[in-house]
Formats: sequence, structure tokens, C-alpha cells
Amino acid sequence: MALDLLKLDYTFVDVNVLEGGTRTPEFLSINPQHTVPVLVDGNLTITESRAAMTYLVSQHKPGQLYPACAKKRSQIDQRLYFNIGTFYKRMGDCVYPVNFGKKSTVDEGDKEALKEALMWVNQMVVGGYVLGNSMTIADVDFLSTMSSIEACDFVNLSPYKNLKVWSDKMKKEIPNYAENCGKGALAFGAWFKSNYKQ
Repeated sequence: MALDLLKLDYTFVDVNVLEGGTRTPEFLSINPQHTVPVLVDGNLTITESRAAMTYLVSQHKPGQLYPACAKKRSQIDQRLYFNIGTFYKRMGDCVYPVNFGKKSTVDEGDKEALKEALMWVNQMVVGGYVLGNSMTIADVDFLSTMSSIEACDFVNLSPYKNLKVWSDKMKKEIPNYAENCGKGALAFGAWFKSNYKQ
């Protein structure tokens, strides 16, 4: 999503994670951690999405998405860390055990922890964006997590009205959302639902 938002040229390589695409010798030579996404820019390889986004904006299109001002940047970084350490993690605690067939239900404690994170995010987006009144890379980052939660459809999202408005808006503002995130989120949700028993 960040590459299209920045209007950068790139070559997309489809990697089928569920069929072992991240475990091939070719992929492991690029990323031994066998995770996606991976950004290769010349002789630079970045194997974490948040690091890739901050690099892309800093290198190619500095501006409001990730400003040079250290104070503003620290607030965006805080949101990025919140997503990986709390929002995405709590979503993962709910869905990954089901996706990988270790459980067929979501633990209520994990679901309640996710609802707490959803409440916090709902408060964060009250101004229209994850941080304030303009889009940053934190919006791109949070949208990936939110899209997966929506696609898995195991938690009632109606109490989080600001989050619904924000999610709908981001899907329109971020170029090629349906192809770059929506399609993957739907596949992720289908994987979850194939093992989930309500």
C-alpha cells in the first residue's frame, strides 16, 4: 500500500505463504526469517513492513506521511509500535491459534484484550486519522490490522463507530487498497473461518 500511496514504481512478486513460498531456497536467501513482506531496493533488503514504510517515505517522499520533525515522527513511531506490540499482537493472539488449527474457538480473555485495543484505536481515530487530522504511515499500518479483523469477523465492531468511519475512508484514500490489502485480508479471513467454530 505504501508504494502505491507514494506513487513509486515497483515489481510485485506474489509469494504463497500457505504453500511454502517463504520456505524456498530463493526466498530464504533474501529473508531467512521467512516472513512477508520483503522490500528489496537495489542492494538494500528490509524484512519488516514498518521499517520498509519508514524507509520508503524517508528516502523517496519525505513529508507529512512521516515528517522530518523529530517530535512528530516520535508520535508516528509510537503508533507503529502500538500496532505491532498491542493492536496487531492482540488480533494475532485471537486468530493465529485458530488459523493454524491449534484451536477452533477464540479465548474470551484474548477477545476482551482485543476489544480493549479496539477501544483505544477508536479513540485515536476520532480526528479522522490515527494521529491527528492528516494521513501518516501509521494509518497505512493500522489499516492492514483492521482489515484482517474485519475479514475474520469474529468480534462485533459496531461499538467502534469512529473506527468504522476511519476504515471506510482509508480504503478510499489509499490507492489500490482492494488489490494490495483487501484481497489478502479476505484470504486471511477465509483461512480463519475455515477452522473457526462459534
